[in-house]
Amino acid sequence: MKSIIATLMLAVLLGACSHTPPLTRAGEQCKLVRYALEQPLPDEKPLSSIIQRQGDLLLLSGGSQNGAFGAGFLDGWKNSGTMPEFQLVTGISTGALQATGAFIGDTGMNVEGYTIQSEGDLLETYIQGKDVAGGISAKAAVKALRKGAFADLIPLRAELDTLITPERLERVAARYNPDGTGAHLLVGATDVDLGRAVAFDMTELASRYTKAAVGSETRERLKDCYIEALVASSIVPPGARPVFIDNRMYIDGGVRYAVFDDRIGDILRRAPEALTSPSLYIILNSDGAPKAECAKVSDADCAPITSTIGQRKDWNLGSLAFRTLDLLIDQTQRLSIARAADRARDFSGKAYFARIRRSDLASPDTAVTLDGFSGENTCEQWRAIDDAEDNPVEFHKRYMRCLIKYGQERGKTADWDFGGR
Repeated sequence: MKSIIATLMLAVLLGACSHTPPLTRAGEQCKLVRYALEQPLPDEKPLSSIIQRQGDLLLLSGGSQNGAFGAGFLDGWKNSGTMPEFQLVTGISTGALQATGAFIGDTGMNVEGYTIQSEGDLLETYIQGKDVAGGISAKAAVKALRKGAFADLIPLRAELDTLITPERLERVAARYNPDGTGAHLLVGATDVDLGRAVAFDMTELASRYTKAAVGSETRERLKDCYIEALVASSIVPPGARPVFIDNRMYIDGGVRYAVFDDRIGDILRRAPEALTSPSLYIILNSDGAPKAECAKVSDADCAPITSTIGQRKDWNLGSLAFRTLDLLIDQTQRLSIARAADRARDFSGKAYFARIRRSDLASPDTAVTLDGFSGENTCEQWRAIDDAEDNPVEFHKRYMRCLIKYGQERGKTADWDFGGR
C-alpha cells in the first residue's frame, strides 16, 4: 500500500512538469488548408464544398498496427484490376498513412511501410512491452511523465521521408485543381486547442510543393509539412508526443471520428442530385468491437472469458485509465462507422464496407507462412510469437505481415462485409 501511495504522489509531482513546444515563425509556417468536420470557423472551408460532385469516395479509418490489414486490402484490390481512381480519399490515423498510396494508386508503398523489421522502425520507445503488460509500472509512468509520452514517432517520420518521394508528391499534386473541381486527398486530425476535428488538404499542399524550386528550403519545408500532417493524424497521447503545426497542437483524428463519418454520409444523402451514382468505400482497420481481456492471475481461469472463477489481477490507476481510453476510442469508432455506413445506404450510389473479422485471425483456414520466419500460423499465433520473442509495446512485426496477407486475399477477391460485387 505504501508503494502505491508513493507512486501516486510521484505521479502528481511529475505531472506538474511542463513541456515547451517549438515556435514556428510566420515565414516558416505550413499554412495548411483546413476543412471543417464540424461547423466551420471563418478560416475553414466546409467539407461539403468538395464532396458534392461526381466520383468515387474512399474512407480509411484508424487502427494503429491493424492498418496492415487496410494496406493489404488496398494492395490486393489494386492488383485485381478492379480498384477505381477515387475522386476523394480521406484517412484518419493509420488510415492517413495509407491515404497517399490509395489516392495515387501506388498501394505497394503502403505494403512497404507496414512491413517492418522491428518496432523500432516506427517507434522510439521509452519503455518495454513488459512495463505496460497487465498494468502500467511505476517506472513506465515516471518515464512517460518526464518525456511527455511513452514513445516518439521519430522513426516513423524517417520512414515517411523515404516513402513520400518527390515523384509521389507530384502525382498527388497532378490531381489538384485550385478551383476545387479536382480530386482531393484529406487527412483528419484533432486540433487540441480548439477541441475540433479538422481535415488537412494534402492535394493543395502537394501542389505548393511542386511549384517550389527543386532543392529550395521552401520545397523541403513543405515536404516536412506533408509528413507532419500525416504524423499529427496518428498521435494518441500518452502513447506518443503531440505534433505542433503552425503553433497549434494536434493529435489523432480518431479521438473525434474513426472515419470522416456522417459528414460525408449526410451530404451524400441530402444531395444525391449533385452526384452521378458514385460509390462509397469504407475500410475499417479494426473489427469494430471492444476486445475482452483476460484479467485473471492464472490463464487457466480465463476459459471461458466470462468466468467468475479465480483471483483477478491487481489493478492500478494507470492501467484503468488506459483501458478506459481504449474503450472510449472504440466506442467513438463504432458509432462513427455505424453512422457512415447507415447513411451511405441512403444515397443513390453503392456503398461498400470492409473490416477485420476477428474470428478469421484465429482460424486455421487463414494460417500463413511468412518470408523470413519458420512455421505456418494464424495471425493471432504470430502475434503471440511476437510478444514472446520481441516484447513490443505496440507494433508486432509478424502479426502485421500476417494482416497484410490476410488483407491482400480479402481485397483480391473483393470480399466486402457488405456491398460486395
